[in-house]
Amino acid sequence: MKILHTSDWHIGRTLNEKSLLEDQEAVLTQLLAWLDRERPDILLVAGDIYDRSVPSKEALGLVDTVLSEIILNLKIPVLLIGGNHDGRERLAMNGGILEKQGLHIAGNYLPGQEPVILNDEWGEVCFWTVPFIKPVEYRSLMKLEKTISYDEMYREITDEITERMDMSRRNVLVSHGLILGNMADIQTIDDSVRPIEIGGIEYACAEHFEAFDYVALGHLHRPQKVLWDKVRYSGSLLKYSFSEWNQKKSVTLVELGEKGALALEPVSFKPLRDLRVIHGELEGLTALEAYEAEGREDYLKVILEDQERLVNPMDKLRRVYPNVLEMAYEKREKTEAQKSSRRIKERIQDPLKLFEDFYTFVNGEAMQADEQAVITELLETTMEEEK
Repeated sequence: MKILHTSDWHIGRTLNEKSLLEDQEAVLTQLLAWLDRERPDILLVAGDIYDRSVPSKEALGLVDTVLSEIILNLKIPVLLIGGNHDGRERLAMNGGILEKQGLHIAGNYLPGQEPVILNDEWGEVCFWTVPFIKPVEYRSLMKLEKTISYDEMYREITDEITERMDMSRRNVLVSHGLILGNMADIQTIDDSVRPIEIGGIEYACAEHFEAFDYVALGHLHRPQKVLWDKVRYSGSLLKYSFSEWNQKKSVTLVELGEKGALALEPVSFKPLRDLRVIHGELEGLTALEAYEAEGREDYLKVILEDQERLVNPMDKLRRVYPNVLEMAYEKREKTEAQKSSRRIKERIQDPLKLFEDFYTFVNGEAMQADEQAVITELLETTMEEEK
């Protein structure tokens, strides 16, 4: 069975107030051409098909056009789950009607949800779904009295599914969340993933997925395996932040043979405009020959190596590169990179740092000592309850 694993389309995304809808339409046109040519048995979208819970009419229109072409004209089934950016309740509306046309939507996690089943020459393939869910939502859904961690939640969910699985069949899990092989993997997370939702310390272990034949993940934007080849993030369709500038984007073609046989192949598409970081002094970057340089229309972050502050450098850069979205001086950029790395480590080691960062972001000022004391007491109480 041929499965195309995608995720994190983020339709309607903007980058520094620049709409990426034209770029998204271009890459989806290539996706449609590939689907028409290769004819996989199913297309998976492992969450975050939209960038916002209430998408714009333009974003809704593009997704409607693409999915209609896939299920109605190409006759390829689509399995779509809710991600943390999606309006999960809204996504699931009219799911029963659309399912008859080949569009299977799992907006919210539902315990006991039956799998989507497809057949090939080797028998049945069961597609199980775990859309994005927070521990607090899971606790309410399951009517649990005690608090539960992200990892404990995933262990309970996968245990419940595994108990219902026929191990003689091939079982595929489609999920959207933060899954890591070990704590060191957290250093690879790019800044396009919402930090308040990764929480710095909230992740689930890939070991919970050992019973599945393939696990199609969404949430992280870099294509990567997690612990085993069979547990994989497809990554996003496009680069969505400058922390992703050096990532090679792709989706994953999964071929399931008989039970235990798995082959993976990356499938790449060419972006309408690349997203790059360039370095240099302003004079060299805006010299006459720069007007003939390839990729002038790309989305750019420019790191200026000039030793002195310049007057209106962005205006001069945009005469040559119309899509310069960010600019920084090299010395400051190194300092900010060091600060960012330190903040990540602090979040991992101390949950209080996460509260302090969020408080400053929302209120524009640092948390006071008495407020820190209240949060510290709450954290200690929570940790004691969990014990």
